[in-house]
Amino acid sequence: MKKTVSIAMATVLATVIGCASVTPPKPMRGADVTAADTAPELKAYSSKTPGVGEPKLITRTFVGQPPLVPHSIEKYVPLTAEENACLDCHTTDELRGQKVPRIGASHFSKTVKGKDGKPVVEMSRFQCDSCHVPQVDAKELVDSQFVGVTK
Repeated sequence: MKKTVSIAMATVLATVIGCASVTPPKPMRGADVTAADTAPELKAYSSKTPGVGEPKLITRTFVGQPPLVPHSIEKYVPLTAEENACLDCHTTDELRGQKVPRIGASHFSKTVKGKDGKPVVEMSRFQCDSCHVPQVDAKELVDSQFVGVTK
């Protein structure tokens, strides 16, 4: 019995000493958790407005990744089934003399056709910003060794 109590006391003592000597983890945000948040710096899109300038398509980092949006969508949200500015531009290959990425065939209805006989956009997919998100050229928050595979 004495031996069991001694072992238990030694274990508790070792645990307390071990926990006391551990340094607390450094937060990723670089500041004390109780410190007030500062406003993030503004990031620039390759093109603030679609069709203005030459927005460069963003390379995908994995097979099956939805295309990323290289421009701000601030003026176009919220997207609704009745009003969706994405569809105004991206249901065609060219708009006002400029090439634009056309939405994929998977987004069109296989059964419903428009007045012109062409397939219409499947309205269960009107919420474009669920998968297609705007991106800016920003520094990674955490170091990463990730290398995408797109082949």
